[in-house]
Amino acid sequence: MARADWPIEVVYATPVPDVRWVHLTPGGSVFDAIRQSGLLEDYPGLDIRARRVGLFGRFATLSDPVRPFDRVEIYAPLPEDPKVSRRRRAAVTSGTSRRYSPG
Repeated sequence: MARADWPIEVVYATPVPDVRWVHLTPGGSVFDAIRQSGLLEDYPGLDIRARRVGLFGRFATLSDPVRPFDRVEIYAPLPEDPKVSRRRRAAVTSGTSRRYSPG
């Protein structure tokens, strides 16, 4: 009996998300889906081992198995520490005499 391939969506979080569909045999992993999507070839600077990945918005590892119609996501790094960003915004909007000073 032949095993059917599973459709998997792979998304790379760029300013305009790059969305691709691949077909994996049962037992494939998150890394298999990313490799088959061609994103590693199209984005030479993409170091997949340094990025966080997920399945439907939940963090995952590259070795996690995928199921039919899963959405594999490659997350972009945060441009700024969220705590620092919030402090900066709060200092600007509070109108107090305290000024924001990083560090």
